[in-house]
Amino acid sequence: MASKLTKPKLLFISPILPSSDGPGLAMRPYYQIISLSRIYSIHLLVAGITPAGTFYDKDIKKYCENINYICRYRFSGWKFSLWHRLYRLMDNLKHFVKGNDLTFVADSGDKNYLQHDKTLAKIAGLNFDRVHVFRLYLTFVAEILKKHGLNSFYSLDMDDIESETRKSISELYLQNKDFISASRIKNESKIFFNMETKNIHEYNQTFACSLHDKNILQKRFPGKVISVLPNVMPIHKKSKTRSANHIFTILFVGTLGYYPNVDGLLFFADKIVPILREKFRQPWRLQVVGALPGNKRIKQLENYPEIQFRGWISDLSPEYEAADIVIAPIRGGGGTRIKILEAFANGVPVVSTSKGAEGLDVENGIHLIIEDDARLFAQACIQLMTDDRLANELSRQALDIVALKYSPEIINQIWTSQLPHNGVN
Repeated sequence: MASKLTKPKLLFISPILPSSDGPGLAMRPYYQIISLSRIYSIHLLVAGITPAGTFYDKDIKKYCENINYICRYRFSGWKFSLWHRLYRLMDNLKHFVKGNDLTFVADSGDKNYLQHDKTLAKIAGLNFDRVHVFRLYLTFVAEILKKHGLNSFYSLDMDDIESETRKSISELYLQNKDFISASRIKNESKIFFNMETKNIHEYNQTFACSLHDKNILQKRFPGKVISVLPNVMPIHKKSKTRSANHIFTILFVGTLGYYPNVDGLLFFADKIVPILREKFRQPWRLQVVGALPGNKRIKQLENYPEIQFRGWISDLSPEYEAADIVIAPIRGGGGTRIKILEAFANGVPVVSTSKGAEGLDVENGIHLIIEDDARLFAQACIQLMTDDRLANELSRQALDIVALKYSPEIINQIWTSQLPHNGVN
């Protein structure tokens, strides 16, 4: 009798429990693990920020042989908040004085604390054909595993380029005249630039989320293999039904603990809402879905009668079902907006800024409407409010591009065509 074919073993390291109903940080590894579980036996290691971990759903367990959780920090609760603020200040001061800092402890975690973590020592004693690190700031976990003797093929998923993302956010703070935050984030951008320079050379394979990011990295690391591993999204489209008293619904999805989302929503409220009030006479509303950490400027928007804050919602299907258009008025940040792909996959037309659509292989006027000027952005919203034919055509083309270039099936194609299953470089 022929022996059963054994799958190669993959250690997948993530900063958050992968989930389909979490933020973009949780969604990217979730769809990767689902696809890769067909060809790998996956051991998931979550290196989180709290002792118990942050859980969105338990569905990921079906695709993993084992799941381990470690906390990157020795403190939790208010002690963690104090520790994080202190080390963020120390990270910035060290770089200001030295100019060549290679770690950002505030995001990476307490390396000295984790050196003695028994879970990491145990995992290092196992045999893995591949170790995959999701996000640059977790590379120190791989360093500890290597010191414990775990030899394997190591790959790094940058997702977005941390130095470029922080540089863009710094410019956004500067544009909004928050000079202190702009200076701090610019300094962090330099720290992450140094971290990228140090760590990317140590990995057998590096992934970027878009061709745009790949080209940036390839110029910096001409001798390294940089591959595009895009964000993906399964098709969710359902037929929509509208009642006679339906209120035209604009949807914004994104956690408001992320500054570019806060800025984008404020930009829409301050510059675009007044135009919609003037030009569009029918009733309309803006639904804001996402985690709502305390933010004084966002609290001010509660006085807008058209804006409704829904908070974090585990199942977004009803929200997309009710939405007529999705907006992404993003003016800073990095990577690619997985929420735009989610809107595409749900058959909802999108109006975005060029920064919001950056990195996606889409065409303005074909798959979505892209406008940076507030008045033109408002006009695009009104156009979709009044032109069902255009809205339907954009939705159709957007669904096609998701199926063609952002389907979960492409993950295995990329991994199997560009990386060996076994062996150590």
